[in-house]
Amino acid sequence: MSKSTLMGEKIISEIESGQTIEQLKQTLNIDDNEWFRFSSKANQLYLDKKKKERKKRSTVPNTQGTSEKEITNLINLNNTLANYALCMNIFTTQSEVDYANKLVVDLPVTEAQLIKLIGDVTMHPKLRVMQKKGRIEKLPHFDLFTKMIDAATISYYRNNFISCFMTLLPVVEGILIRWMGYKDSEEKPPFEDIRKFFKNSFMRQPCPYNILFHDVFCKACDKIINDHFYKPTTNGLAHSNFNRHVASHILNDNQFATKDNCIRLFILIDAMTEIYIYEARQHDFRFDLGKEDTDAEVELYVDLMFNNIDQSPENSLLF
Repeated sequence: MSKSTLMGEKIISEIESGQTIEQLKQTLNIDDNEWFRFSSKANQLYLDKKKKERKKRSTVPNTQGTSEKEITNLINLNNTLANYALCMNIFTTQSEVDYANKLVVDLPVTEAQLIKLIGDVTMHPKLRVMQKKGRIEKLPHFDLFTKMIDAATISYYRNNFISCFMTLLPVVEGILIRWMGYKDSEEKPPFEDIRKFFKNSFMRQPCPYNILFHDVFCKACDKIINDHFYKPTTNGLAHSNFNRHVASHILNDNQFATKDNCIRLFILIDAMTEIYIYEARQHDFRFDLGKEDTDAEVELYVDLMFNNIDQSPENSLLF
C-alpha cells in the first residue's frame, strides 16, 4: 500500500470519527505541502467507497434512492448543459432529468425550453423562500449577502432583470472568496485560485457528506465558472454573455442582464449552497421550516408576480 493510500484511509477514518480538517492534520502530522496529495487521494478513496456502497444497496429489494447509473446520467446531462452555462437545479426530480435528457438531444434549438424547465422550479416562490430561510440566512459566507439576494429576487419578480443581474453578479464572487478564508482586511485570493475553487474542493473537505451528489454539483459549477462566468475575455465570448468581467466593465454591446442569465445566477448560487452543506457535513435547516416560517414571504413574492400582470414601471420602461 502506497503512502498516499495509507494516509488517505487514515484521513477518512479521522473525518468519520468527527475530527475537523485542522485537527486531523495535526493528529496525522500532515503539513500544507503534503495536504494536496493526501486529501486528493482520500477524496478518491471515499468516492469509490460510497459508489460501491450505493451499488450494493441497489441490489437490495424495495430499497429507494438514486442509483449510481442515474447519478452518472445526471453528471453527463449537466456536462452538456454546462456548455450553455446551465445545470439541473438542486430541487431536480428524476422525471425532470428524464425530460431534460430528451430536450438536450436537440440543442441549441431547445435551449429556451430547458431554461424554462429548470427556471420555473428554481424561481418558484416557495422554493426561493425555503432557500433563503433554510440556507442563505443560516450558512456562513452566504448569510452576509441575504439582503442583496433578497433585492435581486424582488427585482426578478418585478421583471427588473437588469437590477436583478447586476445585484446578484458580485454575490457569487463575494461568497467564494469568503469561503476561501478571505477577510476584508486582507488581499483578495488570486484569480486562478478562485477559478480552481470547485475542482480543488477536496482540499477543503476530502470526505463530504453525500459525496456522489457533491461530485455532481462540483463538476457542474467548475465548468460553468471556468467556461463562462470567469472565462478570460481573451479566450472568446461566454455563452449568452454570462461573464463577470464583461458585465462589470460593459465590454461589448450584447445583452447580458437578461432573464435567462438571472436564472443562471440563481442556479449557480443554489448549487453552491448544496456543496457547502455537503462539505460542512451539517444539518440542512430547510427541513426544519414550517408553513409559519415561509407563508408570509411566499405571499409577498406571489403578490409581486401577479402585480406585474398589470402595467408596472418596469414593464413600461424596461421592455
